[in-house]
Amino acid sequence: MAPLLGTRALTESDASVQSAPAPVQPAQAPVYSSDAARLAAEIEILAPDKAVQLLTILKRGLEPQSSEFERYLSAEALTTAIYPTFKFSEFARIFLEDEAFLAYYMRFMDVGNWHSLDRKYAMNELLKLVLHLDGDAAECGTYRGATAYLLCQAFRKMPISIHLFDSFEGLSEPTSVDGTYWRKGSLTAAEDELRQSLQEFDNYRTYKGWIPTRFAEAAECRFRFVHIDVDLYQPTLDSLHFFYPRMVAGGIILLDDHGFKSCPGAKQAADEFFESKAENLALLPTGQAFTIKQ
Repeated sequence: MAPLLGTRALTESDASVQSAPAPVQPAQAPVYSSDAARLAAEIEILAPDKAVQLLTILKRGLEPQSSEFERYLSAEALTTAIYPTFKFSEFARIFLEDEAFLAYYMRFMDVGNWHSLDRKYAMNELLKLVLHLDGDAAECGTYRGATAYLLCQAFRKMPISIHLFDSFEGLSEPTSVDGTYWRKGSLTAAEDELRQSLQEFDNYRTYKGWIPTRFAEAAECRFRFVHIDVDLYQPTLDSLHFFYPRMVAGGIILLDDHGFKSCPGAKQAADEFFESKAENLALLPTGQAFTIKQ
């Protein structure tokens, strides 16, 4: 393939005035007019068979007259060419235009990090299915409080408690079944960060400590919704052993980590636990899994 930034091709008039071959000149380093041109040349080196295609797709997506759908197609084509393992989702999903929810998400998440938008949206929707039930709600693994906020908001007009369990020292020591992705202390957030996130609510209680050391303090409660987001085998298993028998009929257990290769221990714990139970786990494309207590 001809280089993107090569010399100008000879025209017919140029060729007609040449009476003899020009002497061979030493090759000169290309001169770039801008950083963008330099980057285009580097793309050609990295992907000589795809460079023109990639840049054409990018140009098409950036053109002012391009429609939203055309830009979506350009983004899909670029993603397919660069990261084919990822499967681009369908165009025009209305949850991506939920301005109120997007504002909530941006309040809590790092700038530019949309990685858990779909999971938080799914959780917020599942909460609607238990509003008519009795019982409290709980979360194991609160981090900075973004999902705890959804719990407190969903039940703010009800006389129930939201029970929030976290070490506030990050993850415990992973074991061999947990793989190599996590380290002890990962995902550390201070209890003050959680309280700041929940400053507009008074319907929650925090339990600082390693799971399951403080579960006994909620042993007399019944639960309609439990969110388990602890990433590792043992705390996932401990959480299920405690909360499952205390779920009301129709209550939902939502597992945040079940569908991620980075959390093999959490998945194994849940699979082992539900192997002997009447309920099945439903894996969502978000990476979450949930079950409804019979």
